[in-house]
Amino acid sequence: MSISFEQSMFVPRSPEQVFDVLDDFSVTPKWLDRCIRVQKHQPGPNEVGDALRYVYLDGLRNRVMEGSITARSRAEHLSCQYANRKMVVNIAFRMRPHGVGTYLTHSIDILPRGFVTRLMTPLIRRTLSTQTVCAMARLRSCLLHIPLHP
Repeated sequence: MSISFEQSMFVPRSPEQVFDVLDDFSVTPKWLDRCIRVQKHQPGPNEVGDALRYVYLDGLRNRVMEGSITARSRAEHLSCQYANRKMVVNIAFRMRPHGVGTYLTHSIDILPRGFVTRLMTPLIRRTLSTQTVCAMARLRSCLLHIPLHP
């Protein structure tokens, strides 16, 4: 059984500006607490199917998840899937114009793999909401530091 959580917020920036920050994986460690880096395997503009490597801190150790961009439409949505032997993680961001800014929704779905990870499901479920809310607050802060429309 998967573990899911969704968080929405208003950001006084255009959907294009919000998308551009999310689509720039070099910025991800600034707003995602445990993220060390997200690397794209191929050079060039991001496209659906591009392979990604997510390096993150798990306790005192660095861990890696391989993934890819699963959906991408500028100023509308961006989705990625990451997996390792412990779990499969689907993340999605949806942007909707709202007045002078953007209504941003972040959803995450985690499918535990293996016996030990399934045993940890209650802990993962309990911490996922806090981690996601904190990440969204940090993302909002990053977005507020970029200038409004030129």
